[in-house]
Amino acid sequence: MHKSFVKSKRSLIVLFVLAAGAANYAQQKTQVLPAITSERLLNGLQIYVASTPYLGDTMNIGLVVRYGSTFDRIKKGGEAYLTSRMLGKAAEDRTYKDIQAELNYLNATLEVRCDWDGIRLLIRGRSETYERCLWLLYQIAGEAKFNDDEYAGIQGSLLKQLQAPEDPRQRIRSQFESALFAGTTYGRSLFGSPATVQNITVGDVRFFYRRFFSPDQAALVVAGSVPPQTVIQKARRLWGLWVRQDEVPFSFVRATEVAGRKIHLEDDPASPAAQYVIGNLSPSREDTSFYAAFLAARILQERLTQVLPTSRLSVFIEGRRQRGPFMIQGQAAADQAVGEITKILDAIENFKKSDVSAADAARVQAQWIAEFGNSIGTPEGICNLLLDAELYRLGSNYMVSFPELVRRCDPALIKEAAKNWLFPSGSILVVRGPAAALLPQLQSLGAVQAVK
Repeated sequence: MHKSFVKSKRSLIVLFVLAAGAANYAQQKTQVLPAITSERLLNGLQIYVASTPYLGDTMNIGLVVRYGSTFDRIKKGGEAYLTSRMLGKAAEDRTYKDIQAELNYLNATLEVRCDWDGIRLLIRGRSETYERCLWLLYQIAGEAKFNDDEYAGIQGSLLKQLQAPEDPRQRIRSQFESALFAGTTYGRSLFGSPATVQNITVGDVRFFYRRFFSPDQAALVVAGSVPPQTVIQKARRLWGLWVRQDEVPFSFVRATEVAGRKIHLEDDPASPAAQYVIGNLSPSREDTSFYAAFLAARILQERLTQVLPTSRLSVFIEGRRQRGPFMIQGQAAADQAVGEITKILDAIENFKKSDVSAADAARVQAQWIAEFGNSIGTPEGICNLLLDAELYRLGSNYMVSFPELVRRCDPALIKEAAKNWLFPSGSILVVRGPAAALLPQLQSLGAVQAVK
């Protein structure tokens, strides 16, 4: 089966659902870490093999290319996503039917993901089939073909998706990110718009593939019950065929810190409720302060739960190669929404002024370390963590060092992160609901700009 969809930073985005009860992390198991063997090929491809015989016969092979939707050209938003959707449809010596037949024979599945920072391909299968899976993945990623008929179908499917009514929660998040990242590459849709997708030809997809799929900007991970040295030897023979391209620099206009409070209101006169998102920039994933900012967001989650125990609130922090979004999203009755937003703003200011207790710090540290440990408990989790480490330059010893990096964030560092990253100089607030009821109340928080 071939699945192709977007999942943004699966292991790096954190969604805190505030209404949920806190899990008990008091008892944590000692984690078994896989032995890691690595080699960088002459063409620049970084290879990791994680030997996991203690996890059974399940195997995951993953490839990440460090060029994602950030690199979409002007007026061609959706280029990277369309390219990812075409992967696995055809290769030099294989049709789509051939690829599906091979996956079925191997009892394997293929998944392709595209996000801002990269395109990721994952094959899940059995460890004894690693050699054929390595060859199949190379053909899909390194020898991809883009046929006109298949492209027309995928482009049409995406256009239909973009023209359908958008989920209200996703819509307001998109409006928030457009305002937060205005004037930068992050300020547009990862999927593109109907106008930009209509403007993308199959030739554009071929161009994106030829320009950005390069072994020196990629990493290959094999996690399973496999012989590391034999895997490296076979991967060297297969993947060494991949031809290196010229590097494309990661030189983009960066979003600037929000100054003051900027309020955007979209009128939805028929709605009895209001959707809202408020937030600002978070540290990049490569920034060492990301760990303390993450923990500060978790403590804020707990405090907002106490202040607004019945509210439908979610807190997000996303690590990207550039500074990403930190946001709080909620929904309330139109006559209660601004009061709820005011309580959130007050809670944040109180959090920044108050001390973080040792117990609070230890609790959120233990939660995050336990969740990380759950990922290490499966070949797929190990595969994705190693791909993340390479994508964000977190170090080859990331799985070993992660718990200590988290524990170093003592109460003082978490408090400092709260002051530095939770609305340090301003925030962006986007609200959607009946303007007649909302506007007079929102004006008490600042000047309001209508969303067109």
